[in-house]
Amino acid sequence: MLLRVCLFLLMSLSMTLSASAEPVAWDGPGKAGWLTKGSEHFEVHFPDGEAYEALAVQVLSIAEEQHASLVPFFNSAPDYKTQLVLSDDQDFANGWASFFPFPQIRLYITPPYEVNGLENYSDWLTLLIRHEYVHILHMETVTRSPDSLQRIFGRLPVLFPHALTTPMLIEGLAVYLETDYEAGTGRLASTWYQMQMEQEVLSGEFSTMDQAAMSSSDWPYGQYYLYGAFFVEYLIQTYGEAVFQEWLKYYSGVMVPFIAQNASARQIYGKSFSDLWEDFRVAMEVRFGGGKAVITDSSPDMWRQQVTTANEEALYFVARNDEDKPELRRCIADECDVIAEADRVADIDVTDSGNIAAVINTQYASGRLSGDIWLLDEDSDWQRLTTGARISLVRWLPDGSGFLASSFREGASHLLLISPEGDESVLWRGGYGEYIGEFDIAPDGKVVTAAYKRPGFSWDLASSTADDIRWELLTDTPETEASPRYSGRDNGELLYVADYGSRFAAWQWDSVTPVVLRTSDSGAFDPWLTGDRLWIQEYSARGFRLHNAEDMRTSGMASQAELSTPSSLTTGHSADWRLPEPVVTGDVVEYTPWKTLRPYFWLPYFNSTDAGTDFGVSLMGSDALGRHAYELAVSTGVDGTGANAYLAYQYQRWILSFPRDNELYDFDIFSSDYTVIRSDEWMLQRLWLTSGLNEELGLHAAIRGERLRFSQVESNVVISGDDEYSEYVPGLALTYSPAQDLLHAPGGYGFSGQALIEDYSLLNDDFDGARVQLEGRYMWDIAGRHLLELDILLGAASAEVPGWDLGGVPPRDDYGLFGRDQFSLRGFGNGEQFGRFVERERLVLATQLTEINRGLGLLPLAIGDVEAALFLERGRAWSNSDDPDAVMGAGLELRFNTITGYRLVAPLVFGVAKGLSGDGADSQTYVNFQLPL
Repeated sequence: MLLRVCLFLLMSLSMTLSASAEPVAWDGPGKAGWLTKGSEHFEVHFPDGEAYEALAVQVLSIAEEQHASLVPFFNSAPDYKTQLVLSDDQDFANGWASFFPFPQIRLYITPPYEVNGLENYSDWLTLLIRHEYVHILHMETVTRSPDSLQRIFGRLPVLFPHALTTPMLIEGLAVYLETDYEAGTGRLASTWYQMQMEQEVLSGEFSTMDQAAMSSSDWPYGQYYLYGAFFVEYLIQTYGEAVFQEWLKYYSGVMVPFIAQNASARQIYGKSFSDLWEDFRVAMEVRFGGGKAVITDSSPDMWRQQVTTANEEALYFVARNDEDKPELRRCIADECDVIAEADRVADIDVTDSGNIAAVINTQYASGRLSGDIWLLDEDSDWQRLTTGARISLVRWLPDGSGFLASSFREGASHLLLISPEGDESVLWRGGYGEYIGEFDIAPDGKVVTAAYKRPGFSWDLASSTADDIRWELLTDTPETEASPRYSGRDNGELLYVADYGSRFAAWQWDSVTPVVLRTSDSGAFDPWLTGDRLWIQEYSARGFRLHNAEDMRTSGMASQAELSTPSSLTTGHSADWRLPEPVVTGDVVEYTPWKTLRPYFWLPYFNSTDAGTDFGVSLMGSDALGRHAYELAVSTGVDGTGANAYLAYQYQRWILSFPRDNELYDFDIFSSDYTVIRSDEWMLQRLWLTSGLNEELGLHAAIRGERLRFSQVESNVVISGDDEYSEYVPGLALTYSPAQDLLHAPGGYGFSGQALIEDYSLLNDDFDGARVQLEGRYMWDIAGRHLLELDILLGAASAEVPGWDLGGVPPRDDYGLFGRDQFSLRGFGNGEQFGRFVERERLVLATQLTEINRGLGLLPLAIGDVEAALFLERGRAWSNSDDPDAVMGAGLELRFNTITGYRLVAPLVFGVAKGLSGDGADSQTYVNFQLPL
């Protein structure tokens, strides 16, 4: 266990990128097989299919072009080819990169299609590959001592200094280098990022360095991207690119990277990063403050950017603030009422008669995430219309005879016609880099207008007849036009959003001179007309606020200069972007995991106690697709007591674990020898044999074994009876978990439960019978950041089958599935009761006390939020021959959600508990650092 703890700490400190051992989905586009194609510096792995192969060729050309462009900035390149994986499993725009265990990049080929900060690109794959490859080149910059030690130990994470720094600098550099102000692409050149930073300045709550340095639940989410990008830009603009490159080179050779961050800045800049941050803050106040007054805002109605729709009567929106259950609300004038729950709702549309359709995302057990159309019935329950359709946005046909829906498949944009029965036909499929975003249908049903993206150009508005989709541009400007919405009026006024000037504002379409409907000091989004009211969402440093105004021509407080429209909306603008020249590539071959699965590092291990001295090594790795992952640790005692080992291997849904331990016992104090008991345990699990009920119900299987034997006995010790014990137990488990998490409140809401049976008689002659466990948990989300939870556990075992012990501080086996032998109950010692039957009831009232979201300067340790929980527990374990009274305990826990490695939450729990009734009642205090091992 000590070795595994050390490995966890090592890896958590190196998790400064968003990478994970994320496997590709077993039932995704690659289920028919994966292929590989290579170039000089890259290998790309992609699902079998012509469309993916064409994308793979394009990706290699882009990647090689970005390699040539970026390597001079870093003056170094990876020793290994970077592994690129085309992922079509997630229906949202994202990607990640990691240096460990080899340079690798995951590319989500679904592009950004809404105004959310990522819309500012000429070509999605170019922007994505450039951003992620900056991470690779950044992480791989290693010199001096770390470089020398890598030649001995391999790619040990602690030997990559630039991986061991704040993600504010890591993501900040990538966003800076993705940005091209002249071309108007990248986040720093976007109106969205300018808006966000201005609001951070005007809020009067500009983040300190130790707040921006780590991942937190503060708004804006992922603020280390925002602050990091502007901070890196400030350093380069103020001190020059050459100085920043000098810092990159210097820091790449430090041996204590976390502690050396400020020292490295003083060495190169003459100031610590802390002092540079203060200079940066002043510069941002000058740049974005401009003498404007600080905004004070105490409104409680702040949301994440809502999903909205409207008809002539009302506005409908998903109220989501990440501390209460998402709700679908209907607003008429200033009165809003809740009409349904809105878990995972990504888009909605409503007819004039009030019929509601939604796109609801499903997170599949395989890892896929995609949307389907659901309809709200008269009882406010959602009924599924499509399955696996990968829907992004949906709109009712005006006559109610079906739907138009957008979808991204194989990296291409689609417009689909969906029948009332859920059948689909493809109306339009875009070419490379040709996408539609939000769209709407004119009230007469004859015209469709969409946000339209051509490769190399910004987002424009385009229209087409509904029966023959051929997009014709309405606008052709370098600005972003998006979110087209038709009002329900007879003339079908077209509303949209555009960032003409320096603000996003709501506009009404006119081919000559659009009319501004609403602006704000920050940005106005999602315009809808209901009767004589205009609804918009306004951005602020605390979230989005929903506004409605009777006067549609309200101009807000933005100046006319900020609202100036282009001299013409249709004269056209040139695109400097081009497809890169094709590069020399290898043949397409079948993907094999073995090339990347080998170990890339070894970690020495040494441990000395009174019982002996162990030394050993550990290895871990995974393949490029993340389908295979393993961890191996082996040690041996210098006194020859035998080898200890831990092996874990996962292949998609299969998991094999095997720990071997040699425990030393000194029964004869007059002997210099030890008695050694060897313990071999193994478990083979097959998760998700099948799933159902919207992926919330799962069936799992496992077989586990245990063998204990005396491998060495002291000369004067005599063993009576068998010197070996073994058991082999197959089991089945049924899990059900529709419960949802909340970001800003402890726990979440909803029910989760499991049922488990393990058979001891099938493979063992010494046992006859089985064990059964049932557990159910329900969480009630109380208004605000509070939670009430009830957990009930029951277990029963046959007469000749091992039972359970009850008592002690969690976690014991509380969070396991197969092989659970013990359950906690605070206020009592471990194993206070034991029996073939067990019951436990737990009631918890939890609350979030405060959000700290602050670190220790640039050190990789911070505290997010602080929670408190009152608990009451009752239970007993008994057999027919032993029937003790139930025991009861109560207590209080204080939980500090620490953030290690800048991103990984590992709760530090302080608790007090007291037994209230029953034998063995005791008072306990405990501290528990819950490592996710």
